[in-house]
Amino acid sequence: MAESRDLGLFPLDLVLLPGEFSGLHIFEPRYRQLLADSVLDDVPFVLGRPDPESGTRIACSARFHRLERRHGDGRMDVLVRGEAPVEIAEETDGRLYFSAMARALEDGPDAPSEARIAAAREAYTAFVSEVVDQDDHPDPPVDVPLSFALASTLDLASEPKQSLLDTRDEGERLNQLTAILRAARESVLRARVAAERAPTNGKVSH
Repeated sequence: MAESRDLGLFPLDLVLLPGEFSGLHIFEPRYRQLLADSVLDDVPFVLGRPDPESGTRIACSARFHRLERRHGDGRMDVLVRGEAPVEIAEETDGRLYFSAMARALEDGPDAPSEARIAAAREAYTAFVSEVVDQDDHPDPPVDVPLSFALASTLDLASEPKQSLLDTRDEGERLNQLTAILRAARESVLRARVAAERAPTNGKVSH
């Protein structure tokens, strides 16, 4: 079991996945300090949605990737990258910014079946080829589990992303992602058909 670490906490209504890039606009001095400490000490910080009703919650650790823009008044636009799922326990004191004890979460020992891997890849390829603008679509990263790698390149809603982050079994995550992609693809295709039929009110011209 991984040991808990005292990490900076960036509470934000955003779900980040391992391998996913996200832009942050940092303007408060405490979060500029959090970012500076993370870079200087070469440690991650925790980025996740506040959950006041729970004593623990699962979020994602993140690291600074690139400075996009520094404003004249000290504000910064930065790009961060998700690293690993973490469980946040009690918050800690002693810093300008929020911090908490966080423990990296590991998957169970069972490897996903080839069938689940193939189904996820097939659903992903179909979704990307038919729904996504491929000119701007990034390649999946190779240093995180496949489920996170594929999902990290897509604009998914927060709830399914949180469900993936909460799951400690890669095979189950691949099942979840496959279902998400198939449903999303069907929804988009139905919407396209409806849009094409709308001008003629469903009638075929002769």
